[in-house]
Formats: sequence, C-alpha cells, structure tokens
Amino acid sequence: MESKKIGINQKGGGGKGKLEIKQQVCLCLCYWREMPIFEVLDFHFGIWKTEAKDTFHYWLEILRNVLPASLLE
Repeated sequence: MESKKIGINQKGGGGKGKLEIKQQVCLCLCYWREMPIFEVLDFHFGIWKTEAKDTFHYWLEILRNVLPASLLE
C-alpha cells in the first residue's frame, strides 16, 4: 500500500528560502530588537510572513545556544 502511494510533494521539495544566512540572522535580531509583527518583517525582507516566522523560530534555538542570555534579554 505504501509503495503505491502517490505523493504530490517529494521529500525535500518545495521552494528554497529567499534569504541568505546573514539576512536570516539579521531578521532574528531585528525581531528581538523591535518585536514587530511578522507582517512588518515580511515587508522589510521581501518574504511571506510564514517564511519570516519559520526563519525566526529556526534561528531562535541556535542563537539561544550561541549567545549569552544577557544579550537576548
């Protein structure tokens, strides 16, 4: 049954991100600094709000592990 399953989207498919890594980190830092809604970030960076939200949450854990807590608060 599983072998006959037809998938519309292949694993790893979908659009690739439009932002470079340094732009993604900048998006996160801008969010931490100003706390705008994601619609504002998508306007500034030229991406959809869902991509801005996903990018922020992706880098959130990484930056929490790298940066000291005093810088994030």
